[in-house]
Amino acid sequence: MKTTIKFWGGLRTIGGNIAEVIYGKDRIIFDFGLVYNPASSIIDIKERKQSYVLDMLKLGAIPAIDGIYSKESLTGESFSAAKPQPQEDSSYQTAVFISHLHLDHMGAVDTLSPQIPVYMTEDSKQLYDALERVGEGLSLHKETTGMSFGQTIEVGEIRVTPIPVDHDVIGAASFLIETPDLTLVNSGDLRMHGPHPEYTEDWLTYMATQHIDVLLIEGTTFNPDKKETDTACKEDADILKVGKDTLAQKQGLGIFNIYHRNIDRIHTFLQMAQLTGRTPVLEAPTAYLADHFLHDVHFMIYLDDSSKYAAITEQLLAKHKTVTAFDINQNPAAYLLQNSYHSIQNLLDLDLKESIYLHSNGMPLGSFDPAHQTMHALLERLGVSYQSLNVSGHAKNEDILYIIDRIKPSVLVPWHSHHPELIKPLDSKQEIYYPKLYETWQPNSLNIAKL
Repeated sequence: MKTTIKFWGGLRTIGGNIAEVIYGKDRIIFDFGLVYNPASSIIDIKERKQSYVLDMLKLGAIPAIDGIYSKESLTGESFSAAKPQPQEDSSYQTAVFISHLHLDHMGAVDTLSPQIPVYMTEDSKQLYDALERVGEGLSLHKETTGMSFGQTIEVGEIRVTPIPVDHDVIGAASFLIETPDLTLVNSGDLRMHGPHPEYTEDWLTYMATQHIDVLLIEGTTFNPDKKETDTACKEDADILKVGKDTLAQKQGLGIFNIYHRNIDRIHTFLQMAQLTGRTPVLEAPTAYLADHFLHDVHFMIYLDDSSKYAAITEQLLAKHKTVTAFDINQNPAAYLLQNSYHSIQNLLDLDLKESIYLHSNGMPLGSFDPAHQTMHALLERLGVSYQSLNVSGHAKNEDILYIIDRIKPSVLVPWHSHHPELIKPLDSKQEIYYPKLYETWQPNSLNIAKL
């Protein structure tokens, strides 16, 4: 067997998954994101654009992979950090494939050489471009190429086909990767309890008919601490009902905090406002995404003292009205207002008597983020009630085991998990491989036979 696989990240982390598949001089890499750990994010280097790639290498935020960074971006002293071979000196034909638009899977694509093509689904590319327009692009501009679900991209003798799965962001894909002597599936991030379980079920039905040599499966939810989370929602469908019932009990302002890359979640809160007789009010970037991706929806745009989003707001004024804190304070119970954590200071302008803060997978994500405690302390100080409406974007433990049992790969590789060893397949004879970081693995060492 000529195919080799090398793992550069994601083996015992949530996100930061980077794997390299090589056949001869053909190479693909998937994904290319960052490990999310706000507690260790002590410095901001976004403005150091000339040295950005070297800075990221020095911080260990990106791996020292030969042949993917430009010679220009590697110019300068690397000191103790390993400086990889520049792309211009590499003999590999390389392409990078992004499964979905979460930062832990795509947040470092801007460090790649302009000569390295980056592929993602058409929906992901639309979101990627829209985020750049609202000021949420990456530190450096990087062109990407959209591909249709089911479309096969050939990188020399390696074939990559994206297949839709349900995750909490549009455009999410699993990748079927075929070389002349190996068939590999990267599950990507997926679930069976979201608004589109049919995506994952159809993917699973197809994969169960294939002979899969290697399955890379995410295992986010596997944890030795079985303590229940504080959310009142088990599935996405619960968010609308619980949120509606909670708002009905409050005589003041409704406030919500979401991660607006989840377009379905934006739509859920617009529906919630309609069902409770409240006017939905969105921040300008979210309003732009709602206007771009949703149809026949109605909302107002929140105007604060910041002029940061003036250009975005101006584009939307032809369709949507604006509202200020003064307007909301005339009748707070008439509104359901978006408030992202980075704008939480705007709450100081509002009448918060009998108000409720609905937190639905917005930042900060959990207690591992120091900002989570800060958020709760501020809400308590302001007398704002809190309700978690979080629903995981990742498959439940039992669903992961069901997926493995349906696909029955020759070899299972668990990753995207703090505890991959906890993934114990229903079939006790299922072969499992736990790769080591930076190890070059030839799967034929586990007696995989290509049918």
